[in-house]
Amino acid sequence: MQRVGLEELTDRMAAFDRCVLDRDVSLAEQVLDEDYALVLVQPLAVLMPRARWLEVLPDYVVHDYEIQEQIVDVVGDVAAVLQRVRMSATVLGEDRSGVFVISDVWRNRGDQWHVWRRHSTPLTAGALPSTDA
Repeated sequence: MQRVGLEELTDRMAAFDRCVLDRDVSLAEQVLDEDYALVLVQPLAVLMPRARWLEVLPDYVVHDYEIQEQIVDVVGDVAAVLQRVRMSATVLGEDRSGVFVISDVWRNRGDQWHVWRRHSTPLTAGALPSTDA
């Protein structure tokens, strides 16, 4: 991967973090792939599509966020980002604090990088509150 592409990916990763931390739906719409989904397997299997994720974003209040470890792999127009994150957050009024292992899959669609999937596994967090509309 050329350095310019990696720098662009790093900028987009930072933008994704900002849209979550700031609950910025407009920025999220620019960063998320049109097929984006949040996927959980623990404590329950859940697939939250892009539209629902954008609806929930204003009620995803992050009080503290620390990336403890991060590994970025890039091959062509696909990137995988694996990270361990310590977070204090409230989602839909429920505590969602703890340490998470998060995997993001990014795709470069020719114009810029977009996050396609986020897989999030809590290591110490409580259960995810209901996200049904």
